Amino acid sequence: MKSEKKGLLVFLFTVALSYSVYGQDIKKDTILVRDLSGPNSVSQQMNKDNTTKGLFYIGSGLDSLDQLKKRFYKKTGFIINADYNSQLMAATEAIGDNVGASGVFRIYGKYNLVGRGTSHEGGLVFKVENRHKYTDLPIREWGLEGVGYAGLMQSVYNNDRWRVGNLYWRQTFAKANIVAYAGFLDVTDWTDIFVLASPWSSFNNLSFATGSSTTGGSYPDGALGLMVSAWLTDNIYVIGGLIDANGSAKEFYKSFDTFFTKFETLKTFEVGFTPNSEMPILQNVHITLWQVDETASAPSGWGLSGSISWELGNKLFPFLRGGWANDGGSFFTASVSTGIGYNVIGSNVFGLGLNWNRPNEGLFGPGLKDQYLSEIFYKIQVAHHVEFSPNLQFMLNPALNPNANFTTIFGARARINI
Repeated sequence: MKSEKKGLLVFLFTVALSYSVYGQDIKKDTILVRDLSGPNSVSQQMNKDNTTKGLFYIGSGLDSLDQLKKRFYKKTGFIINADYNSQLMAATEAIGDNVGASGVFRIYGKYNLVGRGTSHEGGLVFKVENRHKYTDLPIREWGLEGVGYAGLMQSVYNNDRWRVGNLYWRQTFAKANIVAYAGFLDVTDWTDIFVLASPWSSFNNLSFATGSSTTGGSYPDGALGLMVSAWLTDNIYVIGGLIDANGSAKEFYKSFDTFFTKFETLKTFEVGFTPNSEMPILQNVHITLWQVDETASAPSGWGLSGSISWELGNKLFPFLRGGWANDGGSFFTASVSTGIGYNVIGSNVFGLGLNWNRPNEGLFGPGLKDQYLSEIFYKIQVAHHVEFSPNLQFMLNPALNPNANFTTIFGARARINI
C-alpha cells in the first residue's frame, strides 16, 4: 500500500477513535473562541451564513431548515452547509475570448467531537468542492490567457472539478487562547487575514486579498500541514503555519507522500494587533512573513506583507495593504492596495479598491510594465440565502496584452446557500 494511502487511513482512524470516545458529549457551545481565521475559512463562512439577513423574505422553508440544523448541532456537534457560486466576466479588450464564466459547488461543515462547549474543544472541519467552467477558459485562467493580466482577476473559479480543500482537526487550548489546525489545510484561511479578502463575497482580484498577490508557493490548499494561532495578550496575537508546497486539493491524499519525502514547505508567520479581540479582523494591524522552499514548479523565495484595516463607526472600512517578494513563484514582486468598504444597509457591502503592482519577471518574463487596477463591487444580500454582486475592474497596462494599454472588465457573481 502506498504511503499516502496509509497516512490517510491513519488520519481517518484517529477521527473515528475520537468519535467513539467523545461522540456522546452533548454540551452546548458556551466558550468564546476569538477566531483568527479569515473570511474564507469554514468557521467564518458558516457564521456569516447563519447571521445575514436579506432585503426580501423568500419563505419559511429555508428558515425551518436553519433552525433544524441549529438544534441538531446543539445536540450532536455536527453541522453542514452547502452553496452554489457562479461568476461571469467580460472584457472590452482581450488577447483571446472576451468572456469567461465558471461555477463552484461547495459542501462544508464541522463536527465537534471533543470537549464541546469547553476551552479544550476539538473536532473535524471539512470542505469539498466541485469547480467547473462554463466557457472555454475558466475565469482563473481567463484573466491570464484571455485578458492578458499578469495575475489573478479571480482566484477560485478554476476547472479542478472535485477537490478537497479542508479536512483537518481543529483543537483549542489554554482557555481557548490557542487554536491549532492539523490535516489538509488552505493557507489563505489564516494568512494575512482581512475582512474583505473573500473572493466569494468581496473583492475578486487577488491583489486585494491574501498577500496582495506577493505570497509565493501558489497558495496551496488541500495540502498537509499545521497551523497554530495564539493570543499573547488581550490585543496582540501571533499565527504560524507550515504546509506542503506540493499539495493539491484535486489529489489531497498525495500530500502525505510529498510532505514527508520531499519536505518542501511554505512557512508563514504573522504578528498582529487589534483592540477588538472578539472580532479581530474588523480593526487590525499586522505583518506577515513567509518563506517557501524550491519545488519542481517554482524557485525558493521569501517575502513580507502588511495590512492596516480599521472599521469606523460600524459602517466605513478603510484599508492599506501591500507586499514584497523575493521570488518564490509569486505573481508580483511588489504590490500596494488601498480602498474602502462600506456597509450600506444590513449585509449589503460596497467596496472600492486601487492597486499598483510589479509582475514577477521570473514567472512572466522580463520587460513587463507595472500594472494599475481598480475594482468596484457591490454585494447585495437579496435574501437570507441569496447574494448577488455586480463588479467592475479597470486595468491599465495589462502586462501580457501587447495590443491594449487599458481594458475594462464587467462582472457579475451570484451565490445561493442552504
